[in-house]
Amino acid sequence: MYRIIFVLFLFVFPTLSFAQTKPSKKYLTHLNAAKSHNIGLVKDKPHLDRLVKQGKLVSIKQRGYGYRIDKLTHSHPYLVPKGRTVLNAIARDFVKVAGQNFFVVTSLTRTEADQKRLRRVNSNAASNDSSHCFGSALDISYIRFNHKKQVNTKLEKKLEGVLKQYQAQGKIYFVKERYSRCFHIIIR
Repeated sequence: MYRIIFVLFLFVFPTLSFAQTKPSKKYLTHLNAAKSHNIGLVKDKPHLDRLVKQGKLVSIKQRGYGYRIDKLTHSHPYLVPKGRTVLNAIARDFVKVAGQNFFVVTSLTRTEADQKRLRRVNSNAASNDSSHCFGSALDISYIRFNHKKQVNTKLEKKLEGVLKQYQAQGKIYFVKERYSRCFHIIIR
């Protein structure tokens, strides 16, 4: 009996668990867009600081018109310069369609070390290179508006509509992540 189980384990289990999956075409397209800003993979905090000093990454204010930055535990409040411009424009357009409301940014630039730490608590975090590690990705919660953490379908749809416009204009890619309940946005 044990031999049969062992044989099944050898032939069945590895194909289910240990088979490496190839990154999807969509993932590679998003990652290539993130890499296109030519800052390279942000390795660690000293590297991040050098990129900021060189102007390759710029600071994102804690409070902006139409958005707020959440307490960041696994990322840093920086983006490529184009990212800051796009974030501010998305927030402005969100206010235009949603009135005096704001959304919450939950993640920005990560170092490789940040990404590894995040994987320990979030199995959904990319095990390959993450677009966050290239300074050109951000996450916007779709359940946090106006300092309230709750489902707000009306504001969620308005934000998603703005993001769809920006994607159609070729400014961003975005994915609605169900597990972390955010829109993952890559600056193009």
